[in-house]
Amino acid sequence: MIKTANKFSTMLLGLAMAFSGFLMSCEGPEGPAGPAGTKGDTGATGKDGKDGITKCQACHSDAAADVNLKTAQYNLSKHGTGEVYLEEAGRIGCGGCHSGDGFREAIALGKDDPTSLATSKINCKTCHTIHKAYDSTDWKLSFSSAFNLRFKGLATDANVDFKTGNLCGKCHQARTYTRTPGDFDTISAASSTSSYSRFGPHYGTVANVFAMKGLNNIEGKEYSGSNPHANLAKGCVSCHMGKNSTNPAAGGHTFQMSVAQMGELTECKTCHSTGIPTAKATQIKALLAEYRQLLINKSLLDTTQALGEEGYNVLGEYAKLSAVGKKTAIKKADGDALLNYLYLAKDRSNGAHNPGYVLFMLQNGVDYLKK
Repeated sequence: MIKTANKFSTMLLGLAMAFSGFLMSCEGPEGPAGPAGTKGDTGATGKDGKDGITKCQACHSDAAADVNLKTAQYNLSKHGTGEVYLEEAGRIGCGGCHSGDGFREAIALGKDDPTSLATSKINCKTCHTIHKAYDSTDWKLSFSSAFNLRFKGLATDANVDFKTGNLCGKCHQARTYTRTPGDFDTISAASSTSSYSRFGPHYGTVANVFAMKGLNNIEGKEYSGSNPHANLAKGCVSCHMGKNSTNPAAGGHTFQMSVAQMGELTECKTCHSTGIPTAKATQIKALLAEYRQLLINKSLLDTTQALGEEGYNVLGEYAKLSAVGKKTAIKKADGDALLNYLYLAKDRSNGAHNPGYVLFMLQNGVDYLKK
């Protein structure tokens, strides 16, 4: 019985092996040929190209041109914040100074104001020719030449040269005001159709005070001195962009100055090694207050718009005029005294920009108004 079973098993194993061999020997038709392979040498591996970020790193890296510090300082400045931009955005007539693209267009046209653009904030591109060569040459100033002031008053020469500070002075200067040249007996009141609504030199009178151009000599009294700050190597930039190694929030791209900061800036110490003198500043502060009150007493100065939520702001002081569309008749000397005060008060440096001249002009106005 056992022999019969073994014989049967052997038979089944043989049949299985034969069937397996039959399956393995059956092949289908040959498939289509594949694509031809690459012929010849494929060439050596090329050199790696330059990293695309390399150009950016020329400025935008911690080891480069301290862009991070400059940006942080700029964020403390008033050039791109507040009314400088927010209130004037879109106004083409204001865009030459209150917007970045407006300033660039005006410079390209060789004019004070643009003709179409007034939309972007004042930023790096306003003052520098950045993103051109992507190296240190991108820090070149967008404007640096001597220029003519917008309004020269009675001065015969309106040309000024503040060196590197020409970029600053191009905007920080007086605008023309609503008064017919040569007609000093009447002041036109603001009107809804006038191109400039407020009588006076506008708000940025620094360039005029610094250069002593635009203000009027009341009753012929003239200042015979000069501005010691006119000798600064870079003009406005020498002080306003000075350096304080212990306080990065002073000078630099903040452009901000205070008496405390001036005393610590390296550039100011060059001339004021023992500290910033305060005698003239004290006199000037007292004379400004006296001058202001004398104008109010003569009904020449309107201060009602100077008081706001944040307190009193001298920029809100204007000539006191009659109703819109009418004229206020005043004497030439009264008009000169009023305009000089607006120039000096809205310079807001308390005489620091040109101490001797400011002191003289304030005293000149006070003496006249006291008669």
